[in-house]
Amino acid sequence: MELLHPAEEKLIFYVNGKRIEESNVDPLTTLAVYLRDYCLTGTKIGCNEGGCGACTVMISDLDPTTEQI
Repeated sequence: MELLHPAEEKLIFYVNGKRIEESNVDPLTTLAVYLRDYCLTGTKIGCNEGGCGACTVMISDLDPTTEQI
């Protein structure tokens, strides 16, 4: 997340290579709920507690010199 002045806070992340910028995101919104509602309608939520693994996501980093994940 890029830190900005509080009045300008944005959540910035990438999903499948697509840049997503959101302002005023409810801090109680889980990533799985956000993805299902706004980006990836096939995102599954099982137990809604993180215990079953249905909402597991991969967090990665792109090396700009090698362009490898």
